[in-house]
Amino acid sequence: MAFSIGDILSLFRTVDRLLDLEKKHGGLIKELHQDLQILRDRVAKLEAREDALIIEAKAAAGVAASAAASQHIASLALRLGALDERMKRLSRD
Repeated sequence: MAFSIGDILSLFRTVDRLLDLEKKHGGLIKELHQDLQILRDRVAKLEAREDALIIEAKAAAGVAASAAASQHIASLALRLGALDERMKRLSRD
C-alpha cells in the first residue's frame, strides 16, 4: 500500500490541526481551572462571612432577650415597690 504525497501532506495537516486544537483546549482548561479556583476562594470567603453573621445574630438575640427580661423585671420591681408602699400606709392607718 503506497501513500501519495497528497495523502502524506493531508495527514500532516490533520496532525497539525489536532496539535493546534490540543493547545487551545489546554489553554481553555487552564482558564477554567483558574475560574474554578476563584469561585472556590469566593465560596470560602462567603462561608466565613456567614459564620460571622450567625455569631452576630446570636449575640444580638441574646442582647434583645436580656433587654426584654430586664424590662419586665424592672416593671415588676416598680409594682412590688408600689404594693409595699401601700401595705406600709395601710399598716400605719
